[in-house]
Amino acid sequence: MRDAECRTEWSTQFARTVAAEIRSGVQSGALTWGEADQLLARLRVLVDQALDLPSIAV
Repeated sequence: MRDAECRTEWSTQFARTVAAEIRSGVQSGALTWGEADQLLARLRVLVDQALDLPSIAV
């Protein structure tokens, strides 16, 4: 499997996991839909910042 395929697969699974956890939080009453939207917006910024970091050569 190529590196790009691994990244795509990982990011897809990550997004599904985050969505499932947030949905579960709303269904259990731990989060409101407004809080879930705010959490997703903040997570999006965090991920964007992480992706903008320069790659570290190993």
